Amino acid sequence: MEHAIFQNIEQHQLLKVIVAIVIGGLLGLEREYRHKAAGMRTLTLICLGSTLFTILSVELGYPESPDRVASNILTGVGFIGAGVIFKGDFTIDGITTAATIWIASALGIAIGMSHYVLAAFSLAMVLLLLLGLKALEGKIGKWREKRTYTISYPEDRYTPEAITALFHQHHLQYKLLLQTKKDALIEHKYEVSGKPHGMAAITEFLLSDKNIHHFAVQANPL
Repeated sequence: MEHAIFQNIEQHQLLKVIVAIVIGGLLGLEREYRHKAAGMRTLTLICLGSTLFTILSVELGYPESPDRVASNILTGVGFIGAGVIFKGDFTIDGITTAATIWIASALGIAIGMSHYVLAAFSLAMVLLLLLGLKALEGKIGKWREKRTYTISYPEDRYTPEAITALFHQHHLQYKLLLQTKKDALIEHKYEVSGKPHGMAAITEFLLSDKNIHHFAVQANPL
């Protein structure tokens, strides 16, 4: 009798392991397709690890505190998520991947607690958000862009008013981020937002204007 009960428990736990591997793999497939830092192997291991820790937490803490191990899972996963976030000069990459790692852990916990329907439904919603909103972001980017322009010019040949007038001419919103002066050169850094054709016109003008010493464009700044 005891052997039969033990066998049933083991089979139930092995099922959780298999489900965790499948769900973690499906979630990681999307990140792998986009060549992100955390792909199939990472997210599968996180989902599986969360499931195992949840199973062991229930057993080790029963009956007083079955959540004593599982409650610390998200703390550990937070360190992993922080490792895939990288800050550049104007952008921060990896936030979505870090959030996906967090979700993978939550799915693992749900599986460990035998909430298979909840885990499957949540996985479907997460994949829908990752795929659907990515396409929507691409369409929004066609309507409105944000860039950082760094423009340098000799102080005796150009004025800041001429640059801001150019932004107004093409109906672009702007904000002066930084102004520096070195020798006879003045350098301005602007955050500019507006329609893509306006951005293209600004870039074309700066390329053709001989009074501009140099300029640089950073796409998709914070």
